[in-house]
Amino acid sequence: VTVLKDASETAIYGSRAANGVVLITTKKGRKNAEPVINVGVQYGFSNLANTDFFERLMNTEQLTNFWVDAGIYSQGQIDGILAENNADTRWYKYYYKEDVPMQQVNVSAQGGSEKTSYFISGSYYGQEGLAYRSDFERFNLRSNVTTNIADWLKTGVNIGMAYVTDQTNPYGSNSTNRGLAPLAQPFYSPINPETGERYEGVIPGWNRYDPVYLANNITYDRNRFQINPSAFLELSPLEGLTMRSAIGFDGFDERVTQTRLPSYVGSLNNGSNAEDFRRDVLMTVSNTVEYDFNIAERHAITVLGGHEFSDFDREGFGASSNGHTDDRLVLLEQGPNNRNVSQYKSEWSLESYFARLTYGFSDKYFVNATIREDGSSRFGRDNRKATFWAVGARWNVINENFLTDVNWLDNLVLRANIGTSGNSDIGFYNSYALVGTNQYQGQTGWSLATPGNPALQWESQEAASVGLELGLFNKFRATVEYYERTTSNMLIDVPYPYTTGFSQVTENTGSLKNYGFDVALEFDVVKNEDLSITPYVTFNYNQNKVTELFQGRDYWIIPNTGVSWAVGQPVSYFYPVFAGVNPDNGDAEWYLPNEDPDQIVNNRQDPDAVTNQFNTAALQQNTGIDRYAPFNGGFGLRANYKGIFLQSHFAFSSGKYMINNGRYFFENPNVFPGFNQNDRVQDFWREPGDQTLFPRANVQFTQFDSNLIEDASFIRMKTLTLGYNFPQELMRQIGFVDNVKVYMTGRNLLTWTKYLGPDPEVDTNVALGTNPNTKQLIFGVDFQF
Repeated sequence: VTVLKDASETAIYGSRAANGVVLITTKKGRKNAEPVINVGVQYGFSNLANTDFFERLMNTEQLTNFWVDAGIYSQGQIDGILAENNADTRWYKYYYKEDVPMQQVNVSAQGGSEKTSYFISGSYYGQEGLAYRSDFERFNLRSNVTTNIADWLKTGVNIGMAYVTDQTNPYGSNSTNRGLAPLAQPFYSPINPETGERYEGVIPGWNRYDPVYLANNITYDRNRFQINPSAFLELSPLEGLTMRSAIGFDGFDERVTQTRLPSYVGSLNNGSNAEDFRRDVLMTVSNTVEYDFNIAERHAITVLGGHEFSDFDREGFGASSNGHTDDRLVLLEQGPNNRNVSQYKSEWSLESYFARLTYGFSDKYFVNATIREDGSSRFGRDNRKATFWAVGARWNVINENFLTDVNWLDNLVLRANIGTSGNSDIGFYNSYALVGTNQYQGQTGWSLATPGNPALQWESQEAASVGLELGLFNKFRATVEYYERTTSNMLIDVPYPYTTGFSQVTENTGSLKNYGFDVALEFDVVKNEDLSITPYVTFNYNQNKVTELFQGRDYWIIPNTGVSWAVGQPVSYFYPVFAGVNPDNGDAEWYLPNEDPDQIVNNRQDPDAVTNQFNTAALQQNTGIDRYAPFNGGFGLRANYKGIFLQSHFAFSSGKYMINNGRYFFENPNVFPGFNQNDRVQDFWREPGDQTLFPRANVQFTQFDSNLIEDASFIRMKTLTLGYNFPQELMRQIGFVDNVKVYMTGRNLLTWTKYLGPDPEVDTNVALGTNPNTKQLIFGVDFQF
């Protein structure tokens, strides 16, 4: 896997490189090589990565004492409740499974003859999800074959196939069937005392369906068959000249079946079934000519030209019915009611011409220039094409004569590049005003479905960077790069008055600048035949700034996100700003915004500019909290000792913030009376002088304000692997096996964060009911024959 970010590296890929390029090279065989067979087996278990959030929900004693203390229930009412229900349930343990298994098997064979090389592999991967009615299963098959038909003619065929089945638990977000299930009162029990098993249906007291019962009675099954065949033909009629033609397909068929059994007590004798089918096919054809030659053994020149065409087709149809009365007959035709059919088709295409010139002098100085024209069907007829370019330079300083005797310097490279790229990532038909149909009195009606915008054109991005590669004392290696990227003519869904008939229209408007550093460092503490220890760290520092908006606006709050774009400032959170609890009277207070809400209030200069009357529209303002974390990266260690190896990797994010609006539910005992709450709500105002998290008991504890915007910075141990490569002497004695490796891998084993939600690593502005990350322990063994 190779990641490309520089403009000069990505320019050849055109619009598809708008967010960088990830090159994945699948394994190939080797010519004149004996067959090599590899077998790998893994088995492991998964659990919730972090349970702090769930463990902070109050137990029975805490909750009932709080209700009495806050005046929500009297002691007599509590005694009556506990006389009939005296459990102390941690509900997350019933909505999420423990020690969930996963297994993986990989088998491959590779080798080759004098003219042909081959690689064939197959694999199986299966993993249950932590939530009920969630799992994933995949079967893979790949075959890569390359052959030299003649000295001047080479061809190859690569085929990848996969069959995937999965289920997804739908009860996130505001659903008390999983995402908000911890609201369940702990004194109720999900276990039937008569049977000692889960309830078959509704859990008494909690009055929600048991998650296993829901999973068994409301099913969701998705299966996908995917195939990725590709082939190439490569001619080399002259030395240094290579002509290559390639064609590839990326296609899949997907079927989704959703069923509600007639025996489901929530809709008894009214089962339902829905079937949806979808087919996607992407075809890409490319033709290139490359000439590589040298002049006087000092001037290396490569010239490349090419053409590429991509064509994408999507079609699908579906049907549904309900009214089924027997669990054994839930096919579409058995549902007599609400029969419905649907069908859709869509397509896009992209055609490109490109050229690149690369020049190198004496393995010291390199320059390259790239130009590419992309034409996309997603834009209007007069704006489909755009031309992008890039130039780059590289100086291998280490190869200069004046550094020949500098033995402590292993590597020194300077590089710089600048270029442009484009983005066409919008709907297939946003530039067109489309007509849609409806049914009225048994006849087909017609109406304007989308507004269209024939002036739509390519979003453009200009990027520049300078970088340094350094190696010292045969131990230390570093890469440092500074970059700037400015995106202009952005493709934005601009809001319009509903009186136009549409709420938004896609337009080219606005601009955004990103700039920062990428740093990678590693150091060999010890490196010899028996022992090596190498720690490393990589990180990115990035800042962004909005430089222009649409319709002459100074700021724009993206609806229902809490995020705003304000000119001259980073993408930020806009919310009412919480000023705390007044210690004199227990009122919650909020800062009044400036005359211009996009300007950050200096809260400390005027502490009296507050109100105890909450109003979202009147109080929302720039909180000064950035939407995107400025620091992200990782660090770790690679170590080996006589066949024993240890690898660890930690990921971190600093300055990351998320709206944890789950707290609106878990820290609001007056808005959601009778439900469990986070133990933080016990810190509420009781008498003058109290410094508390929450106001007095008879008012709303939590509003949708800046108090919900939490620091979600974290450090997480992403992987820890400990393994052993058996010695070659033992392998020779065994005879039939060449290499054996055993290992144990832990994933997400440790997490450090102040974030109060289930998972700080989720990349979202609003976190509610998200399916948290898992902690995994995996055991594996690899054989090579």
